[in-house]
Amino acid sequence: MDRKKILFKNISLSFLYKAVNMGLVFITIPLLLNYLEKELYGIWVTIFSIVNIVFFMDGGIGNGLKTKLSESISIKDVKLSKTYITNSYAIVGCFAFAIFCILSITIYFVDLKQLLNTSIPNAELKIVFWITLVLITLAFVLNLYKSFFYSKHQAAKVELSILIYQLIVLSVVSLLLYFFPSKLLYVAITYGISNLLVCLFFTLYFFKKNPKLIPSKKSFDKSKMRELLGLSIEFFIIQLCLIVILSTDNIIISNLLGPKEVTSYDVVYKLFSLLIVLSVIFQDPFWALYTDAYKKKDTLWIRKTIKKLNFVFIPFCFLVLLFFLFSESFIKIWLQKDLNISKNLVLFTSLFVLVRVYGIIYTQFLNAIGKIKLQMWLFIFGALINIPLSYFFVEKMKLGNSGVVLGTLCSILSIAIVLPFQTYKILKVNEAN
Repeated sequence: MDRKKILFKNISLSFLYKAVNMGLVFITIPLLLNYLEKELYGIWVTIFSIVNIVFFMDGGIGNGLKTKLSESISIKDVKLSKTYITNSYAIVGCFAFAIFCILSITIYFVDLKQLLNTSIPNAELKIVFWITLVLITLAFVLNLYKSFFYSKHQAAKVELSILIYQLIVLSVVSLLLYFFPSKLLYVAITYGISNLLVCLFFTLYFFKKNPKLIPSKKSFDKSKMRELLGLSIEFFIIQLCLIVILSTDNIIISNLLGPKEVTSYDVVYKLFSLLIVLSVIFQDPFWALYTDAYKKKDTLWIRKTIKKLNFVFIPFCFLVLLFFLFSESFIKIWLQKDLNISKNLVLFTSLFVLVRVYGIIYTQFLNAIGKIKLQMWLFIFGALINIPLSYFFVEKMKLGNSGVVLGTLCSILSIAIVLPFQTYKILKVNEAN
């Protein structure tokens, strides 16, 4: 296996696709903001973040499948690969049904108007929530295609799918802006159906190219399901914690400060998330390669790779500094609006990006080899302190929406500090054996 060739192809194509994709996102946001206005935009991103929790709650099957499928493909075991795919669909299908029922009941009983601190009628919010939930739950099952492509060393295909999704969204939002009245329901349908169509297309595309991996009843194996779930349960707990740490910010801000404050937070986060996305694009292709190298005890390659990633992190810090210095001016030009963004919000978001990206260098390797128990406990700790810290910084320290970002930053700090030590300890043991 030529790892350098695989990395070059995936990273270069992924950067190309993501560059276009982010350009589309930056065009879409001001259009959507003009279509919905500040309050409705804040409500939409909050609703979208809540319902998108579904994608975190796949029981860790997506990540568990990525690791196990990478192993089976590495040893060229087609039968085992097909079994993992079949079992994953069965598990995710059950999860999807359970999550849909639970969230539907929750939506029915919760007073969304009070939760989101808005004047929009409760009935209208419930309809938007429910339609978004239906469409995202369906796409949730089909979303496994991403793990298939990652395992086959085709990470660039995943970025291509996201680009197509964003292109569809931009096209429809443009039509909404000029030909339709401002309604949350139209936006919910746009995002939901676009996502569903892209997931369906790329799932069919994968199986057309890999017909021997098409799932079947005969390939279902209870023993392999237990094996898959064994690793996936730890991923599941990590994802639950990530829901608390990363997906509650919009809800807390809307509840404490109002949906308008969500807008400025979301715009800054969207801008800085570009840096996280670029990092993930760069590092995603390493997952399957780490699995392959660890299986073959190629510790030297792993060490060199992690060392190089640490060197790459240095210029990345300067890139974050540039974003910090010029983000406010850029946002004003970009949106043609003054959102009164605080200096603290930009500062804490910059620090959050640095900590998050540095942590990814090590979580990517540890996830790839299935050594995630320590990571799981660190995320549990982060989840426990996240909401109390966010409320403390917002209510007691009067930091506004930047206080929520500071709470999130504190919650993930241990990941970037502890996991490098675990990584080098594992590599040392592997070398000794």
